Amino acid sequence: MPAVTAPESIRLIPELRSVHITRYYETTPAHMLYFTEKYDLAGSEVPKQFRKVNLKQALRLLRGSRATVLEMPEPLWVRFLPTGIAIALTWKLSGFITGRKRVLVTYAMENNDLGNLIGGNRRVPAACVRAFGLGLGLYIRLVLDKIAFASEGSRNLYLSIPFVKSVENRVFEELPSDASGDQEITPDPDSCIFVGVLEERKGVLELLKAWEEVEELNPTATLTIIGPGPLADLVVSWVALNPSRRTYVGQLPRAQVQKTIATAVTLIAPSMPDGRWREQVGLPIKEGLAQGLTVVTTDQTGLDSWLQRHGHHVVSASNIDAELPTAIQKAIEHPLNRVTVIESLPRVEGRYQADSWIHER
Repeated sequence: MPAVTAPESIRLIPELRSVHITRYYETTPAHMLYFTEKYDLAGSEVPKQFRKVNLKQALRLLRGSRATVLEMPEPLWVRFLPTGIAIALTWKLSGFITGRKRVLVTYAMENNDLGNLIGGNRRVPAACVRAFGLGLGLYIRLVLDKIAFASEGSRNLYLSIPFVKSVENRVFEELPSDASGDQEITPDPDSCIFVGVLEERKGVLELLKAWEEVEELNPTATLTIIGPGPLADLVVSWVALNPSRRTYVGQLPRAQVQKTIATAVTLIAPSMPDGRWREQVGLPIKEGLAQGLTVVTTDQTGLDSWLQRHGHHVVSASNIDAELPTAIQKAIEHPLNRVTVIESLPRVEGRYQADSWIHER
């Protein structure tokens, strides 16, 4: 396999999703390297500029590259951390040996507790958490040149780690632009939508329970569920109990998902914590905001403070059974003005602002 030779940026993606393909045409020109594909690539054609590699191939390409900027996954993606360390050290050391300028940047979204990231559902002694943070902070300080944060929650987490404050950083809220939605579609009154993998961590069980209460309160509310997952059979059976008010359409191509979201008034994203996993932002939340929907979610997303400031509904994950039905009903009864929601968004998508900043040379 030939080495990357063009003097541009390189973007390394462990798990390729359809959104990476969409962003490719709007972000800094870069060589795209990825390891695996995610489920939502169904119906998407992977451009020839994207190269699938294994770790050995990636390291060889990076050693011979004349690129000056490498964007790699954030350090607190703990499952990827050992691979990330190998990549970062290869990039920096090969640049030092050859005398080439080598800048390493990252876009960070993680906002979970450091102890949870280490131990998952197991309790980790405080001394171990401090030791891990010390080592991680030293690694970050030595190899990273810039960190762009997707939320204040992410920034607060990282800056609590020793030495990280010394790395150049900025916050760019992970929000869509005010011109990314489809304004031609007329929404269905009292319609709600859930989009995501049908897993417990996405709050699917809590949603089904809450919706039964909503149906008792509101005779016209409808719910559409989109996505594959291990709870799909349960959802199909549940929908069949009241098919006039509940719809399950399974997995759809991303373009069709966006059109379907635009027909709704309220987007429900009741994510729950699950060990090392916590909702960082939530792509469905972004897509709902882009279409002007009122969002109902939990305090797990890194956008929780922004959503609350702008009139959306954020419930406590620890009290979701009591709060979620009420929040959904309030959103249905008093949805935010779609134009107002869209006008609250930045002129340039937050991820693109961050991309321009971290790839500056």
